[in-house]
Amino acid sequence: MSSTTYTSRCLSDTTELARAAARLLAADDGDVTCYWNYTSLDDPLIEVLNSSGAHLWDRDGRIRIVYPTAALSEPALGDHIAWQQGHGAEVGHSIRLPPGAMLLTAHGALVTSRPQAGCCYEEVEDAATLHALRALVRLVAQYTEPLPARGETAPTETERQLLDMLMEGLTDRAVARRLGLSERTVRRLVAQLMERLGAASRFEAGARAVERGWIE
Repeated sequence: MSSTTYTSRCLSDTTELARAAARLLAADDGDVTCYWNYTSLDDPLIEVLNSSGAHLWDRDGRIRIVYPTAALSEPALGDHIAWQQGHGAEVGHSIRLPPGAMLLTAHGALVTSRPQAGCCYEEVEDAATLHALRALVRLVAQYTEPLPARGETAPTETERQLLDMLMEGLTDRAVARRLGLSERTVRRLVAQLMERLGAASRFEAGARAVERGWIE
C-alpha cells in the first residue's frame, strides 16, 4: 500500500514569511491569488502583499485578492485595498471565505487557518496539497464579487500623471522611470484606465480623460 508524503514548513515569524513569499513570487509570471479573512489587521501577510521586495507587483499574470465583505468598512483595510488596486490588483469580496488567509502561486502556497494575530503560517509545496488548494480557490471564486466599479470616481494622482504621459506619447519605459514603477505595473495600470474609460487605444484614453475633466 503506497503512502503520500505531504510537505509543509511552519514559518515562525514575519521575516520567515516575507522570505517564503519572495521565493514563491520570484518567478515573474503566473497568476497569484490571495484571500484574507479576519486573521488580524496586523496580519504580516498584508504587509508582505504591500512590500515591493516580495516581487508581487513586477510580474506578468493576474493578481487577485479577496477580503470578507464585512471587512470592507474597516478604514485601515480600505487604505490597503486602495494601494493594491492602484498597483493593478483585482480586489474582490466574499461572504464565504474560509477562516484564516492564503497566498497561492504556481510554485507553492502560504496558508493559515487560525483566525488570530501572529505568524502562524505554513509554507506548502507538495503537488497534492497545492492541487487541493487550487480547488479551494476555484470554489472561493464562485462566491466572490468584484469591488464596486470605480465608475466616475476621480483618478488618483498617479493615474493623472500617467494619463498626462499617455497624451505626450511617452513609452512604458519612460513612464515607469518618471513614476518610479516597473514597466509591468505601468502596463497593468494603463489597461485598467483604458477599460474604465472605454478606450480602444492609449491616445483615446488620454482624450477621454480630458473630456471627463480628469486632466487638462
